[in-house]
Amino acid sequence: MTDITDSTVFKLHRATALLDRIADHYLQREHGIRYSQFLPLLIVRVIGEPTQTRIADNLGVSRASVTQRIAPLVADGLLAVRQHPADARAKLVTLTERGTALVDAAWVGLTAHQDGVEDGVDEAVLAAQLDRLIANALPVAIGGNS
Repeated sequence: MTDITDSTVFKLHRATALLDRIADHYLQREHGIRYSQFLPLLIVRVIGEPTQTRIADNLGVSRASVTQRIAPLVADGLLAVRQHPADARAKLVTLTERGTALVDAAWVGLTAHQDGVEDGVDEAVLAAQLDRLIANALPVAIGGNS
């Protein structure tokens, strides 16, 4: 039997956990926000004014999870939520001025803080391989195969 720590999936999980930990520590220390809270803010910054469902799709989590993540961000004045004008069931999410300032500052700082993490990595090759892995995993995840 092969050592699990030699498997690609295990290595990917470990790398992701380490990168998440680096981001979480930096964001908490410098900006008072956890990485899990930062991600919806970042998605809204990149997309513009997504629905909660689109945020969930981008994070790979349930809409209920996004609703739980967004509520404290709204309470902290970082996000605003409004009814979608064309869909009574959907809510649109926008960054407030305070939220935009936090995301922009945190992103610059996080990028600098993680400087060197990707040293020696061919990012184009890695990105292509991750895209392939995601494409292979989606049907299994969506279909519920294990």
